[in-house]
Amino acid sequence: MWPSVRWTAYAYFKRLFLGWSVMEASPKIVMMACFYLAMKVEEFYVTIDEFVANLKSGTPEQNTTRILGLEPEIMRALRYQITIHCPFRPFEGHLVEMKTRMLLLNFNVETIREPADQFFRKALLSDVMLMYPPSQIALAALKYGLDSLGKSPDVLAEFLQKLMGVEDDWKGMHGDALQTIDKLIVRLNDIIEVVNNGAKPLTAEEHASIQARTEDWAALNLALEERRQSRPGYTKKEEPVDSDDE
Repeated sequence: MWPSVRWTAYAYFKRLFLGWSVMEASPKIVMMACFYLAMKVEEFYVTIDEFVANLKSGTPEQNTTRILGLEPEIMRALRYQITIHCPFRPFEGHLVEMKTRMLLLNFNVETIREPADQFFRKALLSDVMLMYPPSQIALAALKYGLDSLGKSPDVLAEFLQKLMGVEDDWKGMHGDALQTIDKLIVRLNDIIEVVNNGAKPLTAEEHASIQARTEDWAALNLALEERRQSRPGYTKKEEPVDSDDE
């Protein structure tokens, strides 16, 4: 699966639950529908039959009905703004620029790619895509890769100076641009911090607390459903979501 498909699906999912509640829709079913919609938007062709065949819970017929039923609801909730700008193309552009402009580097620029890919995977677990533009996330991935390789911070600073055309400032004519670069580097550090904090694994206590709250909400939802069924004239509808415990 293309990284852009995964990034797009997570962006849909996070944007949806800014307005939705987990009591309204099962996150598991919503995530599956987000992935299927993302595959269409990113032109990663997979038929619905092939897609549901890879799902581990529910029957293919149930999953097909639920995913296709949720798809228009997701697009409506997103206000049909389904084009997601991912950081991968800007990142590739930064690598090309670094290879072109910094010919005297004593390391292979391609070695940045592996730690940067790790950064992008960690970023999916955080809210960074809701907080910062993809171009800055791409630069943060570049900085993360350089830091992971133990390279000097001067490498990134020099690259940004060359990128903005202010590397030769012996006359002091580009003071504002250099200040902008310093502020940008601070912003990149903030992005990396957001990603690292969002990707921290839950402790056993935190996991137990979330599980307990989930069970409490499930019990409350069941009680409300039983009360609703006891009302005169109630007609039972097919439940559109699956159990998240499967």
